[in-house]
Amino acid sequence: MTAATFTRSWPSVSAWGAGLIVAALGAGAIVRADSGAAARGLGIGMVVLGVAGLAWGAAALSTGRIVLPRVALIGVITALAATAALIFLAPAHTSIIGVAAASVLLVVVGATAATHLRRGRTGSPADRTPRPMSVLGLVVAAAVVAVLVTPALGATQDAVLLREDGTVPVISHEGH
Repeated sequence: MTAATFTRSWPSVSAWGAGLIVAALGAGAIVRADSGAAARGLGIGMVVLGVAGLAWGAAALSTGRIVLPRVALIGVITALAATAALIFLAPAHTSIIGVAAASVLLVVVGATAATHLRRGRTGSPADRTPRPMSVLGLVVAAAVVAVLVTPALGATQDAVLLREDGTVPVISHEGH
């Protein structure tokens, strides 16, 4: 197993993690009671970007290659800009942990797409053939992303629920 075979699935899994976090940040901006029109509009765009990231990751993993690298790179740059804009629009209700985790994962996807474009592999016959991936590499990627994404999603929810006094309500599940 080569290093390339071991890491080949990482951009796909990173896209899934980033997509989940970006969509969660966007959803938080949409549903928060005190969100203005700008925050809600940005939130809708972020949900769309998050879902697109999930779809791109699935397409890249199922084909065994980087698909639509230019589109992926544009999506990464747009998602990075949107998360940064959300921090400025709603700083008290945007999770810095969520933004940081999404940014790290987006950089992985963006660097892979940029490298792919730089090497000029857009449309060559070798690019259309699936390349082998390591199951162990996929498991490691999933574990790393889970370690980043799970706390980021929790922090995103906490930021959305943050009260004026700086506390987060405790949601009780009594009676369920």
